[in-house]
Amino acid sequence: MPMQFRFAYFTPRYEETLEFYRVGLGFPVVEAWDRSADDRGTIFAAAAGMVEVLSVPAGASDHVFDARPPQGAFMVIEVDDVDARYRDARARGLAVQEALEDRAWGHRAFCIRDPNGLTLYLFSERRAVSRSG
Repeated sequence: MPMQFRFAYFTPRYEETLEFYRVGLGFPVVEAWDRSADDRGTIFAAAAGMVEVLSVPAGASDHVFDARPPQGAFMVIEVDDVDARYRDARARGLAVQEALEDRAWGHRAFCIRDPNGLTLYLFSERRAVSRSG
């Protein structure tokens, strides 16, 4: 079985967060479960990795988690067509944090914020620019 990378986090805004990833970003659902109010989760495919969204349990839980909003962390996701993703994000009313622009390090990128305040940096590699002279 191949190894995988998964970014997982708990959210008190579970349904809103699912809508953001499923509809807002169009990420496909890999797996989902709803065993009880304290055991719900959904895994989305995101480039070569996955994003796992978990509902914060209302009662006692054996999960170790930090209930504070995300701080100092952000997701970086490479996409095939960042311009199309940006148009889609704007059309769907997603919270654009930084507009689409070419970055000095070779990315064309923009940032959006998920319902929990987590920043997502979506990018495509720019083609090398030929310089003569």
